[in-house]
Amino acid sequence: MLDLVDSHGLVCGYRVDASGDMSEVEWSDMDAALAADDSLVWLHFDQADARARDWISACSHVPAAAKAVLLGADAHMRIEAAGSGLAGVVGDLHHEFSQKSDQLDVLRLYLDNRCLISVRRKPLAGVEKLREALGEGLKVDRPIALVTQFLHHVTDTLGDLILELTENVDTVEEDVLEERGGRPGEELGRLRRMAARLRRHMVPQQHALLGLLSRLPHWIEEQDAAKLRTAIERLGALGHDLDLVQERARLLQEQASARLMEATNRNLYILSIVTTIFLPMSLITGLFGMNLGGLPAQQDPLGFWYGIGLMLITGVGTLVLLRRGRML
Repeated sequence: MLDLVDSHGLVCGYRVDASGDMSEVEWSDMDAALAADDSLVWLHFDQADARARDWISACSHVPAAAKAVLLGADAHMRIEAAGSGLAGVVGDLHHEFSQKSDQLDVLRLYLDNRCLISVRRKPLAGVEKLREALGEGLKVDRPIALVTQFLHHVTDTLGDLILELTENVDTVEEDVLEERGGRPGEELGRLRRMAARLRRHMVPQQHALLGLLSRLPHWIEEQDAAKLRTAIERLGALGHDLDLVQERARLLQEQASARLMEATNRNLYILSIVTTIFLPMSLITGLFGMNLGGLPAQQDPLGFWYGIGLMLITGVGTLVLLRRGRML
């Protein structure tokens, strides 16, 4: 992998000449690289860097409409015409160096038949994979090929995340079916929230890319258009997998809620039966516990046992009535 140092807001820069040889582009070489007519140039900037924003604002190669997209803060997914090229916002996952990330962000880009200019605020997984592929010898001859390859990497990254969601749903499903302990509702709620967040991220992006296929610029050749269409179809297939994860999580959450409600009702039923059995006994103990004169067997040595016997008879009678009423 080519190890490029972030210089004045330039995260990385590549130039591919007519012979297919690739070289790094430094900050001081950017204008000359863009002025050359026989090479492909990719410049990737950090949007948070003021010097990068100033350079994009002053770059005569980038149309005004594209500058508004590259320097904007709107995260709405779209790809639209800008001068003779295309400008847009596409989604990706954050790139975490120590672990996988499920945080979403966007890449802003402008491309024409000779250059690709992109900006981001945080490292993105798809972009990092694209840089690794270029460092490992990936050959591209047009900017649209870079975008197509980027979409494939985004699909791979999102696919890994959706596969992880699917495995988590499988684990929760086994716990629910085998009635293991735990609180599956909380985990299923987390999975549903993550799936919903991914869907809100993916669906607009897919619509924007599908809209692009119907109005491709003239400089995109048919073979590049076919490869772009394949990349978009792969991304669309992930949407079906995500819908399945959402539906399974919803059904499992409903099943877990139904079992919890069933267990609650069963406990309430048992509590009601116990209360019904002991209610007459409680009434008897309450009557005999009143400190009033005239209570029967108050002076009888066996009065205590009379009270115990009366409560037992009352309890047995209550059980008989519950049996006859088919409540037990």
